[in-house]
Amino acid sequence: MRKSEIVKLTWEEVDLKRGFIRLDRQRTKTEAPRSIPLHPEMKAVLERLPRGIHSARVFLRHGKPFDDFKKAYSAACKRAQIEDFTFHDLRHCAINNLRLSGYDYFRIMAVSGHKTMSVFKRYNLVTEEELSKIIWLNHQDALSSMDTYMDTTTKKDSGPVLNPS
Repeated sequence: MRKSEIVKLTWEEVDLKRGFIRLDRQRTKTEAPRSIPLHPEMKAVLERLPRGIHSARVFLRHGKPFDDFKKAYSAACKRAQIEDFTFHDLRHCAINNLRLSGYDYFRIMAVSGHKTMSVFKRYNLVTEEELSKIIWLNHQDALSSMDTYMDTTTKKDSGPVLNPS
């Protein structure tokens, strides 16, 4: 989620029963409604949060809504000895982690709110470590994978099978 979407989140947008945050089009940067599944740990955090008496907002400071948390974020980074890491970098990390976990681009784009592949690609950084996994693949594994692919492709093909003999 984007920082402004988090800061201005209301209890009406949180569905703890089904485990989703639902933002209508007025609340998103791309003006498209979006559903964000809640991680079980985040769901547990939200379930423990007290509800504000005078505000519909989920996150409050001293019982009142706020629009930014630069000082608190900066202090947290300093305590954790993290330098040169913006709040927006967390979004990049989340998107890359979803990709590395095997989720397809369409699901990640739906959750992150990216409308175009070109903007989405800015968030996906392929590291040298990822590339090395391709380069150092066991030759036999590569041949086996290719054979499996060819076998499944051939079985789907209803055309004539050529037998070179």
